[in-house]
Amino acid sequence: MFQLKYKIWIDDDGKVFGKGPYDLLLGVKEKGSLSEAAKTLKMSYNKAFTLIKDIEKRLGYKLIVTKAGGNKGGGSIITDEAEALMKKYDDFINECNESLDSIFKRYFY
Repeated sequence: MFQLKYKIWIDDDGKVFGKGPYDLLLGVKEKGSLSEAAKTLKMSYNKAFTLIKDIEKRLGYKLIVTKAGGNKGGGSIITDEAEALMKKYDDFINECNESLDSIFKRYFY
């Protein structure tokens, strides 16, 4: 039987936010580290850092706050703005999934 496959992201003359950045921020939230979140996604730290900085520039606000390492190690936390963006994106994607699944079933089942 057929399966519906699609990708959805927010765009402003270039990708601003989608599943990859969402998953990266979720990893930072869970692990307390951009480096660890990147490893989980099999992404280099450099790529993750650049991705976050590019998105922050497009959005006009910070997504994560980092603390440099030292004796007790460094870490990262997501900002309140990132938390709000993730909530909106998650709610939006869930609604899209429900709607697209319903439309797909109407035409192909």
